[in-house]
Amino acid sequence: MMSEPSALRQKELGSFLRSRRERLKPSATAVSVGDRRRTPGMRREEVAAIAGVGVSWYTWLEQGRPIQVSAEVLRRVSRALQLNQDEIRHVFRLAGYGAPEEPAAIATTVNPTLQRVLDSLDYVPAYVHNARWDRIAWNDAALALMGDFSRDPPEERNTVWRTFLSPEVRAYTKDWEHVARIVIAEFNASVSQQFDDPWFRQFVERLSARSAEFREWSLQREVIARREERTWIIHDLVGELSLERSIFQIPYDLSLSLVMFTPLDADDTPTRLRRAVDAFRAARME
Repeated sequence: MMSEPSALRQKELGSFLRSRRERLKPSATAVSVGDRRRTPGMRREEVAAIAGVGVSWYTWLEQGRPIQVSAEVLRRVSRALQLNQDEIRHVFRLAGYGAPEEPAAIATTVNPTLQRVLDSLDYVPAYVHNARWDRIAWNDAALALMGDFSRDPPEERNTVWRTFLSPEVRAYTKDWEHVARIVIAEFNASVSQQFDDPWFRQFVERLSARSAEFREWSLQREVIARREERTWIIHDLVGELSLERSIFQIPYDLSLSLVMFTPLDADDTPTRLRRAVDAFRAARME
């Protein structure tokens, strides 16, 4: 089922397709004739020829013009640009295929049952974030592992915001640049259906003004579906911890995600994580 894409979606679709084209190597034919290019990647003419569409039509598509795009043509363009499955889903959502008719309300709290689930994960750091990646619930272990973000203003508890603007996050994240790039790509993929929300544009603009890295890397428009990921956090009390991040949607509200960090056996992480959590709780009681 298709919904009519907005002008914002059409413009972003064009920008995304252009970014994917520019990362591709020129065809062997073009290189063999000594083609001098002022821009990186394949030419629009090459992509249009591979996809079996007109050059003018494809140019209008990249320019974000209000033209009709069928699912079959999108599939051919996606193949021509060598998009992966995450990128193809992103393109189809931007084009209006499968997008929700009305944006869901943004949750700011969780129900008591879910909070009890979080609290029961005694030594497994976990938090819940909404569709905007705002953290709206957590347990003690998450605060012990990632710093006490419960004391931050609500708008600064956003995972993307903290990743780029919190000195604490930079300090404890092993290979911060790698992790930060993944955060951008996952965020891009997860907000495809909320792209028309004015909040999204305002958020990107505010964060871009504060972070040169976010401003530069977000222009690359990488998209990755969220999945299990091994991560390492360097805790100032107990040292390096090895964890596995898992993400689960909440059945009663699919806009909510439960993010858990399971301690792995490497380097006795479970024992050292318990020490960190116990120390956090003891300090809070003082």
